[in-house]
Amino acid sequence: MANNRFEWTVKGSERTQGGIKYTAADAWAIAGKRAAGHLKSTIDSAAITVNGETISVTQNTLAREIAAKVKASK
Repeated sequence: MANNRFEWTVKGSERTQGGIKYTAADAWAIAGKRAAGHLKSTIDSAAITVNGETISVTQNTLAREIAAKVKASK
């Protein structure tokens, strides 16, 4: 049986959050939701990592980047 564990982390300027989901799509989705809380202004950014793949997002790019990652993961 395959070990389907997708570790995710979100690093903002003030804190880091992380966890494990059992599909890549779920990991990207929850990381995106958590990243939204890190982005207080349009100049803030957050780094989102799922199983070693990292993207950097801002308020303007968050929804688009997460939607693309979720779609590609399905």
